[in-house]
Amino acid sequence: MKPSSRVLTSAATAAVLATVAVGATRAVPSAVRHAGQPPQTPPATVTYSEHIAPILNANCVTCHRAGAIGPFSLATYEDVSPRAQLVADATRRRDMPPWKPAVGAGPFRGERRLGADEIDLIQRWVRAGGPEGDPAELPPPPSWPDGWQRGTPDLVVTMSEPYALPALGADVHRNFVIEVPTTVDRFVAAVELKPDTTAGVHHARLLIDRTGSARRLADGNAEPGYDNRLADQARSPDGHFLGWAPGTLPQTADRLAWRLEPGTDLVLKTHLVPRGVPRDVQITVGFFFADAPATASPVVVQLGSQTIDIPAGDQAHVVEDTYPVPVDLDVLAIYPHAHFLAAEIHASARLPDGTTRPLIQIDDWDFNWQDEYRFVEPVRLPRGSTVLMRYVFDNSAGNRRNPVRPPRRVRFGPTSTDEMAELMLQAMPVDPTDRLALTRHVERKVAQIVLAGSEKRLVDDPDNATHHEEVGVNLVAVGRRAEGIGHLEAAVRLDPGSSTAQYRLGTALALEGRTDDAMARFRRALEIRPDFTEAHNNLGGLLQMAGRLDEAGRQYRETLRLDPTHASAHFNLGHLLLAEASFAAAEIEFRQVLAVRPDSSDGYAGLGLALAGLERVDEAVDAYRAAIRLAPDTAEVHRHLGDALSGQGKVTEARASYDRASALESNQR
Repeated sequence: MKPSSRVLTSAATAAVLATVAVGATRAVPSAVRHAGQPPQTPPATVTYSEHIAPILNANCVTCHRAGAIGPFSLATYEDVSPRAQLVADATRRRDMPPWKPAVGAGPFRGERRLGADEIDLIQRWVRAGGPEGDPAELPPPPSWPDGWQRGTPDLVVTMSEPYALPALGADVHRNFVIEVPTTVDRFVAAVELKPDTTAGVHHARLLIDRTGSARRLADGNAEPGYDNRLADQARSPDGHFLGWAPGTLPQTADRLAWRLEPGTDLVLKTHLVPRGVPRDVQITVGFFFADAPATASPVVVQLGSQTIDIPAGDQAHVVEDTYPVPVDLDVLAIYPHAHFLAAEIHASARLPDGTTRPLIQIDDWDFNWQDEYRFVEPVRLPRGSTVLMRYVFDNSAGNRRNPVRPPRRVRFGPTSTDEMAELMLQAMPVDPTDRLALTRHVERKVAQIVLAGSEKRLVDDPDNATHHEEVGVNLVAVGRRAEGIGHLEAAVRLDPGSSTAQYRLGTALALEGRTDDAMARFRRALEIRPDFTEAHNNLGGLLQMAGRLDEAGRQYRETLRLDPTHASAHFNLGHLLLAEASFAAAEIEFRQVLAVRPDSSDGYAGLGLALAGLERVDEAVDAYRAAIRLAPDTAEVHRHLGDALSGQGKVTEARASYDRASALESNQR
């Protein structure tokens, strides 16, 4: 999978089944003892109907049934009988059910562990010849409406056409865009992905795009979807990582339901693997809605390394990372990711009192069985705790999962024969007002991880213009602008025909206040690539700051001619029109911003200014309040709201808004 330039990939979850896949919820079959229950007398005779069917229904049939991901069905005696020894062997080795975390961490929801009594029953049944028993003793079979694991979805969407996956060749990283037909805001408690064939679908990330950027990329391709290397604006819903792989069960979180606005596209970032036979891949997604918006907003905390460099033959290569917890938080779920060479996954938290709390431990990592693990009860980490991540990689010929023989040097990268080491925690600040501080702290952490990776690639290939460009951008992102500019200048020297290097150098120069130099770089980028929308838009911004409004307007309008849905250009043009007191035209531009980005607090704030200029004060108040709902801590908007309320004669409310603005301004000093 390809990481973005600023955030770690919330990497994928699991792979295509090769043998028996077992999963689902737990049920207690007769004559089986679980922890905390008194011992029971083992039955004299073990039969399928009375003893084995309940175990398989509870643990196996979710995946092993008609139309599901398992390579064969285990739903009936006729299905199971010829495979009895296979089931016995897989469960005896604990290869199945596919539950990798070791005992001691967690506990996690939906743990799929067979008890020793259950394994013993299966072994005894097989040794006895696999008797069926009395069919009248069969438990009621589990059912799944229309093949869905969680029940009937509230909304079902499907790829408009299948993608032709070739029989042979390299892994395919392809993004598919699906329109979500909703005319009102909905609140998503769970999503479930159902491909028409799991053979070849290794995993998928589910993201959303409110900007139309992904759809434009897809529309420009003859084949369905677009290459994963192309940059889009698709993002995970705030605080959520949504992934799918064969065997993954949909997680439900009504309390954390995320908002799905009208005009949103679903983007499936898939990893497809040719399997020797050409296949048409078409994916359907079911949405399960909650009745109300989330009562809390989580944050995804990310650890990892992009400096991975594993020598050939190294049997125990260690990759570590830490995260200092800046606020009190509760960890709701954990999501580790690595590729084939990982052998062990360890994550824990060192608490301020010196004690250690295990978070997850996987002693036999398997690239084919990755998942999100949600804690039964949130794990409280006080401020001052440290999250510790330790991954061990085996790049020797003795690693049966090593995809390359003889082993070769392996570094960080997006393909499955590269390596990754990532750990994501879904966390909830104990104090909701700490969410912004936690989000910014995580952003700084991720920026440092990405910077270290780009610096490592530059060390390995010091004359590579692209690597200089990446290092420059990442240095600017962490506030080291002067160093970043030096690397961006090196990128331009090495590749003067790179429009992106010219543009990024211009952006860095603008941040340093070197306006004339920055404009020259943007103009050079446009000479190389006249349809570079971001260069037009940024050049317009600098021209507007210099008071050259007519020239700025031409740049914004050219941006919008090239991309009519460019929200930033609409926003900038709207503010230019405000400066010219063209309030009616400015209103149009800000409404265009909100049509593309319904969650834009800045768009609502600009609309409020335009409406206030048109003396539509009541509407302006509504717009300011909408902006504040989306971004409660923007002092300037509170002050504008105070002005509007004052214009309505609501003196007490206006004073409260002014006081709030003053308090926020004081906190920001």
